[in-house]
Amino acid sequence: MATITAALSVTSDVTEYGIGISKTMTMTKAGTNTGLEKATGLVRKTLTSINEVDLLTVGSGTVTDVTSTVTAANKLYIKNINTDSSEYFTVGLGKASTGSAKENFDMADSNERSVELGRLYSGDFMIIPWSATATNYNDVFVKPSVATSMVIEYMVFYEE
Repeated sequence: MATITAALSVTSDVTEYGIGISKTMTMTKAGTNTGLEKATGLVRKTLTSINEVDLLTVGSGTVTDVTSTVTAANKLYIKNINTDSSEYFTVGLGKASTGSAKENFDMADSNERSVELGRLYSGDFMIIPWSATATNYNDVFVKPSVATSMVIEYMVFYEE
């Protein structure tokens, strides 16, 4: 049986006594101690405009194999692999707008819900739990900060 383990090590001297955090996480299926065994494979996508785009669209296309139940313990990894420290990707959950500016979202309409999670600058990465249920507000969108070529990589770890 395969096992997927994520590790994080943080050291810093920003406080008087310094900070040292070292954590590992075995990715397990929901409500069990059984490890996740599936992954979509590492994908790299090059974007050349400042428009928001759906990186992962649930229910169709890019993540149809990923378990789409609310109780699934899917994990999402995203990394900005660019080297220019001033360039970033804005990452969010919801439906990407069709243009370069954010649409006005109607929070009462589940097809229009959206939330910005934050920015990934050069070398930044994130691993988050992710529900791949088939609703627009669970899509993962990204928006590059510049219209030059920017590359983002991502992978979903999931259960069957």
